[in-house]
Amino acid sequence: MLDNTFQTVLVRMMASFGLIAMACNPGGNDTAGVTDGATSTSTDTSETGTPTATEPTGTPTSPTDGSVSGTESSTTTGEPTSTTEGETQPVDPTDGTSTTDSTATTEGTTTTDGTSTTTEGTSTTTTDGTSTTTGSTSDSSSTTNEPPDCVPTEDVELTCDLIDNDCDGEIDDVDAGADGICDCLSIGILGDTGYAPSANFEAWLEAQGSAVTRTLLAGNPGAVTPALLANYDLLVIDRIERQLSPEEAAAIEAFVKEDGRGVITLIGYNFDNNNPAPERDRANTVLAPFGLAYQGGYFGNGVTPTFDQNHPISMGIIDVNFAGGIAPADTGNQGTSEVFATYQGTNAGIAHQTAGQGGRVIVWGDEWITFDSDWIGYADVQDFWVNMFAWAKPKDFCGQPM
Repeated sequence: MLDNTFQTVLVRMMASFGLIAMACNPGGNDTAGVTDGATSTSTDTSETGTPTATEPTGTPTSPTDGSVSGTESSTTTGEPTSTTEGETQPVDPTDGTSTTDSTATTEGTTTTDGTSTTTEGTSTTTTDGTSTTTGSTSDSSSTTNEPPDCVPTEDVELTCDLIDNDCDGEIDDVDAGADGICDCLSIGILGDTGYAPSANFEAWLEAQGSAVTRTLLAGNPGAVTPALLANYDLLVIDRIERQLSPEEAAAIEAFVKEDGRGVITLIGYNFDNNNPAPERDRANTVLAPFGLAYQGGYFGNGVTPTFDQNHPISMGIIDVNFAGGIAPADTGNQGTSEVFATYQGTNAGIAHQTAGQGGRVIVWGDEWITFDSDWIGYADVQDFWVNMFAWAKPKDFCGQPM
C-alpha cells in the first residue's frame, strides 16, 4: 500500500516538473510544424540574427506505414529573405531574379548549341538548353542591296564627258581611231614653233581627236594663268620666247602638283648664235619649281639616243633623231626622276614624278621630234609621242591604247 502511494506521488511530481519546464520554455507555444512524425522545431527569424533549427530527436517514423522518412520541411512566413555573410536582408519578389524555376537571366551574348548570338535585349537560358531572346538582335550576316558604284551606259567609251561610261576604271578613254592617242585629251602648247615646219605634228595631234591650242608668249605678258591652264590636260613647252614670271611659273607648278596634270618640255632651237644660255634660262623658269633643269651646252648632231626598253616612255622606241640638244638634270630631289634615254653617257630624257599624288613632267633634250622631216625620216617618232602622252597624262583620265 505504501509502495503504491509512493509511486503515485512520484508520478505526480514528475508530471508537475514537466509542466514547470514547459512553462519556462522561452518560445512558448510558437513551434514549427511536425512532418511524418519528426520532432523538428524552427524558431522565428530575428531581424539581426541567423535563423536556427533544433535537430530532431530520435528516429523519424511514419505513424501510417512505419517506414523511415528523411524528409524535413519547414514553413517560413513573412517577407522572403536572402542571407549574405551572416546578415538577413529582404529580397524584392518583383525584381525578376528568382531562380526557383531553374531559369537564368542574362544580358549580352548567349551561347546555345555552339552558336553565338549578340543581342541588345535580354536572353533567358533554361535548363533544357533552349534560349529565348527579347529585344532587338544584331545579325552580322545580313547583306545590303546597295546599287553598284558604276552603271555602264556605253559598251565602249565614246563620249568625252569626264565619266567612266563603260565602267572599265578609266575616265574618257576614247580612241576611236585605235591610234594610241586619247581622243579626249586637251593639249596646250606654249611658245612658237622651231625653225623647221612642224605642220605634220600639229595636224597629227588634231587628227587623233585631241583638242590642241597654241599660245604665243612674245608680247603677251602674264598669259599663263590658272584660268588658261584649266582648259588643258597636258602642256607642251615649245620654243618659249621669254622667261616666265614667278606668277606664271607658280601656275604651272600648281597645274602639275595640285591638279595632277602633265608637262612635256622641249629645247635645242638655237636662235641665239649658238649660245645655249638664253633658251636654256627661259626653259628653266618652267622647270625650276620641280627641281629640274637643262644644263650645259648643245650636244649631239643627228644622232640616235639609246632608249631604256624597260621604261614605259621608251619601251619599243629605237629610231628617233636627236640633233643639237641640251642635257636635262634633276637638281632638287623633289620627286622621283628616271633617265629613259642617253647619248654617250649624257642624259637625253628624264621622266619625273612629283611627290604625293601630283602629276608628271617629261624633260626631253631636243625639239626635232616636232618637225615634219623627222616624222617622215624616223620610224618611231609617232610612237614616241604616244608613249609620252600616255605616261604624262592625268593618272585618272584616259586609258592606255586600245
